[in-house]
Amino acid sequence: MKKVFYLFKVSINKSVKELVRYKFNTISDIMSFYALFIAMFFGMKSFGASMNVTPVALGETLEGFVAGYFLWTVMVMAYSDTANSVITDASRGTLEQISMSNLGLRNILIVRSITNLIVNLLVCFIVLFSIMATTNYWLNIKVFQLLIIILMGIFSILGIALIFGGLALIFKKIQSLLNIIQYFLIGLVIPGPNTFSPLITSILPFRPTIEKVYNIAVGGESLMDSSLGDFGIIIANSVVYFLIGLFIFNQCNRIAKKKGLLGQY
Repeated sequence: MKKVFYLFKVSINKSVKELVRYKFNTISDIMSFYALFIAMFFGMKSFGASMNVTPVALGETLEGFVAGYFLWTVMVMAYSDTANSVITDASRGTLEQISMSNLGLRNILIVRSITNLIVNLLVCFIVLFSIMATTNYWLNIKVFQLLIIILMGIFSILGIALIFGGLALIFKKIQSLLNIIQYFLIGLVIPGPNTFSPLITSILPFRPTIEKVYNIAVGGESLMDSSLGDFGIIIANSVVYFLIGLFIFNQCNRIAKKKGLLGQY
């Protein structure tokens, strides 16, 4: 336990230092997410006006779009970090050394992913508040409540991240696949709240968390309005996908070791 705590401390220190040291890359990431949203937002607004959509209906749609884009940003950062970490370590020649640690490659990647997520959430909130200031669509941002919900449900996305991390162990370069998947994630967030049936919502990865964030940020609810069943679905969805991702990563890791791929790039 002491080793895990030390790894967590070192990892979060590394993540913060990288954000500060590589300022240009950090600012570029923020600006790219911001610029992409602005292009999509005003394109959507112009399209709605040309189709004679009422201002009230359009406003509700755009508020949901702001919340959805924030959640998409969180998911993209969460799932891509693990695979990119494996790819970076493989190219540097440090992947095999990490796998020889008594903590295990799996545990190191999980702790790294969690610490990177915590730091990246800060970036996501910066993007969110910049977007709201620009568009003047102010959501009901209860930062502490949103953090609780996101951290409860994000392990479903980390499970998906572990799958891609496992594929990266074997195939090394999977950036094209990562770029494709991020657009499929749009389907989870753009439709807005109550789009899917309760059964489909509970099955899709991270979707129960998305629904709850929509209800808080757009619908004005709070955590006190949620039932134990709501929290149970979010946690169950998160745990199931995380365990699936963990199983697939272990299988990929076993194949990579058997074929001697950890020391190659």
